[in-house]
Amino acid sequence: MSPSDPAPGAGLPADQMSTFPLGPRRVKRSGYGAMQLAGPWAVNAPPDRASAIGVLRAAVAAGIDHIDTAQYYGPDVVNDLIREALYPYAGELAIVSKVGVFRDTGRDARQLREGIEDNLRSLRVGQLAAANLRLPGPGRPDARFDDQLAAMVQARDEGLIAGVGLSNVSLEQLRHAADRTEIVCVQNV
Repeated sequence: MSPSDPAPGAGLPADQMSTFPLGPRRVKRSGYGAMQLAGPWAVNAPPDRASAIGVLRAAVAAGIDHIDTAQYYGPDVVNDLIREALYPYAGELAIVSKVGVFRDTGRDARQLREGIEDNLRSLRVGQLAAANLRLPGPGRPDARFDDQLAAMVQARDEGLIAGVGLSNVSLEQLRHAADRTEIVCVQNV
């Protein structure tokens, strides 16, 4: 950025200067990561279900406008908590989920689609704001990565997800994916 370039957000209305694009939506920078609702290592049910539901409701009441989840948290626990706490969802709430890695194994294109559909069913939504392709670890793009990415693009094009995201990727994988489609978010630990 040179001194003559406009500042990021310049020209945006004030209400959009503190928000960021997530596909076709705009969200605040801070969201709520729901993984720990299932307890340590994201497995099992929470020790206090009522408190977990209360945390979700308090987060949204405090202005959180996007929640990150995954069907395999629990497994099958966190999405159920989100649905119980927040359904029907406020129109401005964006729900992002991860598909791909399932307890140390990768998924093929068909399984990614099933993972997206499982999220839609358990959350009772018609579309996720984004789905992040969760990889087992950063690496090099390969044919399997391309197949998985193509499955994500197909899910977006069919309206199951509004945007394609990536999780646990290398810079090389991100660049490779961005050359093939719009990537709306990246979530690395």
